[in-house]
Amino acid sequence: MGVKVSVIVSVHNPGSFLDTCVEELLRQSFSPGEYELMFVDHGSNDGTMRRLEELSRRYPHLRALEATRTGGPGQPRNLGIERANGEYVYFLDPDDRLTPPALERMYAMAVRNDADIVVGKLVGPGAPSEPFLESRDQADLVSDHLVDCLTPHMLFRTALLVENELRFAEEGVWLEDERFVLEGYLHAKVISVLADDVCCQWSGRTSRDRFARRTDRRADYRSLRQMLDLVETHTRRGEVRDRIYARWYQTKMLARLGGRTVLGRPIRFGRYAQYREVRKLAAERFGPAVEEWLPVSMRVRAHLLRVGEYAEITRLERAERGLTLVPTLERIDWDEEELLIRVSGRLAYADGRPVTFHRVDGLLLWEPPVELRTDVPEEAYDVTTVLTRSRLNLYLQNRDDSGDYRVSTSSHLVPDTTDDTEQVTLRGTARLDPRRAKLGRPLDQGLWDCFVRVDSCGWTTQRRIPRPSLYQTEPPCPSQVIGSAAQMLVEPYWTKLGNLGVRITAV
Repeated sequence: MGVKVSVIVSVHNPGSFLDTCVEELLRQSFSPGEYELMFVDHGSNDGTMRRLEELSRRYPHLRALEATRTGGPGQPRNLGIERANGEYVYFLDPDDRLTPPALERMYAMAVRNDADIVVGKLVGPGAPSEPFLESRDQADLVSDHLVDCLTPHMLFRTALLVENELRFAEEGVWLEDERFVLEGYLHAKVISVLADDVCCQWSGRTSRDRFARRTDRRADYRSLRQMLDLVETHTRRGEVRDRIYARWYQTKMLARLGGRTVLGRPIRFGRYAQYREVRKLAAERFGPAVEEWLPVSMRVRAHLLRVGEYAEITRLERAERGLTLVPTLERIDWDEEELLIRVSGRLAYADGRPVTFHRVDGLLLWEPPVELRTDVPEEAYDVTTVLTRSRLNLYLQNRDDSGDYRVSTSSHLVPDTTDDTEQVTLRGTARLDPRRAKLGRPLDQGLWDCFVRVDSCGWTTQRRIPRPSLYQTEPPCPSQVIGSAAQMLVEPYWTKLGNLGVRITAV
């Protein structure tokens, strides 16, 4: 029987993370002959290599490899690719956690769909949620939001990497992970998404630490240009390319202008030097067709960038920072064996002012939270069409593994108009069936937190659902036993902080 999956773990002075990582990887539901663990040490001076060699003698499917220290995980991962015996490879950092059935379930999906890449549900700080709204046998790069998920914690067919000579950059450049994953996406014939259970709990610590050490700003922009070149090489002119470009323009450039950092860098590195670099790149690569795919606040920032009004970008970013959702629980009760939860929410800025729009000649235009001193074209503020696509959804999040799942929710905009000024207020009704709420599977035993999330005009924000009154001490609604063969006790309750939660217990 051949090796199905090779797990490649790049390590450098991992400390206690190593023991936990090894222990959890040894608990995979695969038998030892079906997978191999490849720990590639690059320059540790804390005895890591000696510990790995001891472990390799105890566990035949654990291999200890040694690589040269280059300042990043690229070279160790590349060595792992070259030495891997598995049909597929999975990349992991020592401070991440792979759940016990993850490899077996992802591999089964890969075989079933003949997939080149399987993206397993990823949770953790900065991990995207949109790609994991549902499992997909064949996912689309743009419409299924795969461009939002560019960390290499996913299953790659080894032959895909070898035949296309896909490797990580070894000099520790910015976006090295993103470039590798994007190139893999663009070469893959089939990409599957496994979303009905958490596969990896991602800490993100390794990536943040590596980025914090970078100091060559111009090299960063060269890396970003290379990413855009990659997209241009593998896509045709048109909507797909424009939408990918818009995503990069928004997340890697516009969203990082104006705050305490620029492109993630402390201001001491030179705010206006960064602005000039961003403006130069924007003029080279992002035209009106790309800006059409930007959300309203980013379209306004793009115009301000184009005309060189850097101070205005800073004012707008500071006023918009902290935009949040104000939720109100309106109703919760049982409808046979489903929990009926009605909740409303409105968008507001950090100081409590509502997000507002006003009508001009039949158009609905965003009113920025500060009065801009620069003329901005009316079309940059236009939300007439996109506002109607606003959605409110209820989500459940597992306390044990942080996996979140969207509950079936119908929502609509609530008219809230005063003197041609409108607010974003939505009302939604969720039907929570605990027997199927985990993308068709029953909720696990334990505690589940309830969140309400609003997507409107490019803003996505979520909050816990608070109890209607600080003085309300009785449960939100009665507990109930549901199910026939496999029964569960479902207990809606208020947390210590007064937020809505659900406790699931097998009976």
